Amino acid sequence: MNNLIVKEFNGDKIHTFVWNDKPCWIANEIVSMFGYVEPKVTISQCIEAEQFEIGIEYEILKYNELKDFKELVKNTLTTSELINKYASSLAIFYEDGLYGFLQYTDKPIGVQFRKWIRREVLPEIRQTGAYISDKASTEALKESNQPEKLETINKSVELVSPLLDVAGVDNTIKLLVVKTLFSKAGVDIPIEIEAREKFYDTKQIAKMVGMYSKTGNPAFGAVGQIIKKLDIEEHEKEVVWESSGSWQGTVIKYTESVSDKVNKWLKENGYPVDIPSKNKTFHVVYKPLREVAI
Repeated sequence: MNNLIVKEFNGDKIHTFVWNDKPCWIANEIVSMFGYVEPKVTISQCIEAEQFEIGIEYEILKYNELKDFKELVKNTLTTSELINKYASSLAIFYEDGLYGFLQYTDKPIGVQFRKWIRREVLPEIRQTGAYISDKASTEALKESNQPEKLETINKSVELVSPLLDVAGVDNTIKLLVVKTLFSKAGVDIPIEIEAREKFYDTKQIAKMVGMYSKTGNPAFGAVGQIIKKLDIEEHEKEVVWESSGSWQGTVIKYTESVSDKVNKWLKENGYPVDIPSKNKTFHVVYKPLREVAI
């Protein structure tokens, strides 16, 4: 049962599964709990409005994948009506998709549910890097919480350093990565990283130029497509190591001059409401410019 957490929220049982090594939730269960009369319609509208991508925010399970997921549910729950046995497809939310839905919904309970997920469910997952059942061994949990051995950390540094070189990150970012890794072993490297010129991600740039999705969120995907069309100098961008929830990795950030270039492109092209990409078209609206709090 190490692939399932069952917890109660306001009297409703919420099932958190692991699928493709990631936390996931049956979309219909979440949406129904919020009181939507037509969950399938709401799920489709949310996916479209929040511009979800398959494999990142959600999956539509069919055929063998659906069969395997049904088997997972069958093996972890003795009695369950979570999935109609005649269903030919099933939508699941990954963590990013769940937060996307919570951002999409206007139900007041969303704030309380988000806090509950953040405080009650996700910490249990990240405590060991996997799901923990109610019958999980106390000794196993205790062992999993011990600081990682220095030998393991040293090997991690050896493995990640060449990857950071290939990614083109500078020494400041490498130092930040090393500090983060060694902190897992309880070792603090007493070196302060000095702040340099401010760099902004595409979400921040979207706010700076006043580009938003129809649901009111910064249109970072559209900004990314515009940046691909621009002539960006090497000194105007940098690769930054960041973490968000269970995700860690590198992102590209840009100087304020890139924001100016995006703004100029928008003016020259008449502030288009449709920004096409290879696989989809981003629909945007424009709002008065605001300063971004960094």
